[in-house]
Amino acid sequence: MSNDQGEDKRCLRCGSCCTTHPCALAPGDLTRIARFLGIGRCKVFKEYLVLDYVLRSGKKRYYVCPARVGGGAGTIVPCTWTFADSPCVFLSDSGCAIEQVNPRGGRMFVCRFMTSSKQDHIGYGKKTAAKDWSRSGMLNQLLSSVENKTSYYS
Repeated sequence: MSNDQGEDKRCLRCGSCCTTHPCALAPGDLTRIARFLGIGRCKVFKEYLVLDYVLRSGKKRYYVCPARVGGGAGTIVPCTWTFADSPCVFLSDSGCAIEQVNPRGGRMFVCRFMTSSKQDHIGYGKKTAAKDWSRSGMLNQLLSSVENKTSYYS
């Protein structure tokens, strides 16, 4: 694929995005990932995902994204988690292990290596994901499953 300027937008499969920006998941992504892995949504969350948040009007607004390699699945992570340098748990030597279910944040990410831009473009980011998750009944289930857990960075 190419855009109007003739820039090639095909993924280079370098893994840079998955190392620097584990993607925000839309509520429907969790269901598709669970089906793809053949396990329940709560188990997917506890084994592979985390709750991250953005602050809006002084309140935490949560959204779901993949955990990073090294721990933390099934927890609420602090904002410093965003700047950690370990990759997404779904990144393997052969690429994204859940690419077939095409998570929204991953498919809308435009890497600077695919364009002449000097920065990445996150098409489905934290704020939009948090807004979508606030409308989802699943968010309360996930939050209640971590109420008694501590973030792995605490």
